[in-house]
Amino acid sequence: MAKSRIDEALAALNAAGNDNFGTRREVLEGLGMDLLHRPALGGQIVARLCAIQDPSPRDEDLLDLLGAGLAAARIARENGKARGDKLLGAVEGAIDLARGQRRMTSAHSLLFAQLWTRNALPAPATLALQVEDVVPANERRASNAAEGDALLEGLFAELIQQAEGDPLALHRALTESFPAMPPEMRDHVVAYSVGRSDPLHADMACYWLLDAQPQIRLRAAQSLAERLARAELPGRILASLVVLRSWMPEDAARANVDSILKEAMREGIAASTDQAPWTMHSIRASLPDGGGAQSIGIALQSGSQRKMAMLLLKQGQGVKDAYTITCRTARDQKSIVERMTEEVGALTVTAGYVRRALSIALADGLAQALPPVPGLIEVVRVCGFAGLRPEVKSTSDLIADLASTRAVKWLSPRQQGDLITASEEWWDRHETIESWFEDSDAAHSVLDKARSSKSAETALWKWLETRRDWWARILARSADVLETAFHPDATGFAACAMALLDGRDLKKIPAMLDVHEQTMEAWVRDDPDFDPGLTFEELAQEAPNPEKKGEVAALLRGTDLSVDWLDGYMTGVVIAPQMIMPDQWLPAVLEPVLPRINPSQFQRFMDLLMMRAQTVSDVASVPDQLVAAISGRSKKGQAEWWSGFSKAMGKFRSAWPKKGMTKEDRRLFEVVSAGLASTDLANFAALVALRQERNLG
Repeated sequence: MAKSRIDEALAALNAAGNDNFGTRREVLEGLGMDLLHRPALGGQIVARLCAIQDPSPRDEDLLDLLGAGLAAARIARENGKARGDKLLGAVEGAIDLARGQRRMTSAHSLLFAQLWTRNALPAPATLALQVEDVVPANERRASNAAEGDALLEGLFAELIQQAEGDPLALHRALTESFPAMPPEMRDHVVAYSVGRSDPLHADMACYWLLDAQPQIRLRAAQSLAERLARAELPGRILASLVVLRSWMPEDAARANVDSILKEAMREGIAASTDQAPWTMHSIRASLPDGGGAQSIGIALQSGSQRKMAMLLLKQGQGVKDAYTITCRTARDQKSIVERMTEEVGALTVTAGYVRRALSIALADGLAQALPPVPGLIEVVRVCGFAGLRPEVKSTSDLIADLASTRAVKWLSPRQQGDLITASEEWWDRHETIESWFEDSDAAHSVLDKARSSKSAETALWKWLETRRDWWARILARSADVLETAFHPDATGFAACAMALLDGRDLKKIPAMLDVHEQTMEAWVRDDPDFDPGLTFEELAQEAPNPEKKGEVAALLRGTDLSVDWLDGYMTGVVIAPQMIMPDQWLPAVLEPVLPRINPSQFQRFMDLLMMRAQTVSDVASVPDQLVAAISGRSKKGQAEWWSGFSKAMGKFRSAWPKKGMTKEDRRLFEVVSAGLASTDLANFAALVALRQERNLG
């Protein structure tokens, strides 16, 4: 089964071709989630790669599958999920096993080192080759320092050519190979490069000062001190060090940089800058997602050249990614900006906003002893963010700095309350809010311990009390984006952020009701066998045993749900013009039930739900049958059925697009609004059947 899953993913990648922004990405993201739930799959991918005697980048699809798993593991680890570490443990265990069985070659080590580095993960020590693996014994005996430097000169010449003289690309190529190098060779490469007098290597020194490994940062700083002693440290590098020192954790490397700057001042060596920034044309920024991640894109131009500077900031972790993309034409640049707007709802912001967000992100990272990624140096240079330094801001500071906060404070308590209540409408305007939920092990463990749906909901509310500052900070950062973009929702976001810190009842903040509901949904979906993309027909493809009398009622016992409500709710789901996916409608049913049934009953309950979904779909197509299905219930049962149907019609209003609405559809909504007592069942059933006819036709 595990093997077939890998083969299925490989076949899907092969079919997707080079569609990196569509199907291919979806396949890789899906496989990444599978690996988190089934870490043994990661070990099997490693085994497959190690079975290839001479691996190369040509084995792209298999390498991409492993890369997808590493990316998922890193994100899971950052979001407080132990699954990330379990997957990494399984993958690294497979590497250890392959090494012990002598199936790991230097080519394997290099490819794996690249994958770990590209995914910003510390590589397993097992990947480091021994000196004898790199330099044959006869060459080691004959070599001396001069010959060793000559070898490095040749290596750098080749890599510089491949990188087309771009220091950041050269740095990336080298650091991706570092985990596969013997430690002493790694240190020698850094020292050799930093010691070179040409400008390209001076830039490399600055990049290594921001390396994730403290030893590499220290070696780079020591080599810069040696250059200063030889009077070979350019003034522009000194100018960079003045700022870079503030980006570095307070460790030995930073102490060395401080000593360099003091010595340069004593000797009267002046810092200088000689690079003009590019012109910024447009800047887009997303709202932060539930994990605190935010994307920023900056369109740049210098003469006929165009670039996109891309940033990824993450709350509590700093600057996670920073790089530039060369654009061949203005159209290419525009398409990237448009894709950001379409995919993450990015809004237009200013250079001042970006500078402010970066300063706060730098401080966030340093609080965890994390320097920003080296690519930030290049982004800051081309954007002209001279003198950028970390700025520690508490959540209350962020809120107080907003102009929207001052506007809110002028409002009466009632007006402030109206702003907070209006946050229930954000969902329709800001797609990012779909990601606002808690997905950590801590949140799920609270729900796992609950013995009923009500106790689960209560426990989650209690736990969310401990997360007030986190969500207030998300809201404040969002308000800053919206305010800069002149979006009218800025004051509402600021009001909700203030309310969270002021202790307002979480249940009286609609935005937090969304967080609560979506966290419950994420918990329900957190199952390796739950596929939210399946249709009703696919979910019911393998016909289970027919429902026994009272079976569903027994499984619903102890919840607030009834069989009558369930049938009405499912009818409202199946008749919608646009298909409502299971991950949208199932949580309302599963949340009350799952805490009260044994895990062994889950699949049976799912089978029963799918069978009922098919039944109500068939009944809805025939007016007489639908009338009979409703009128045959008790008065209480009819009211419950109507309640479930109304719930679905209201909850999934977006599945009834206005452009496709017929006059009969509008009449159907009017009937629902009027209520059961005012409804002619025959007329109602005819309207439902007409909609079903259009859906199926």
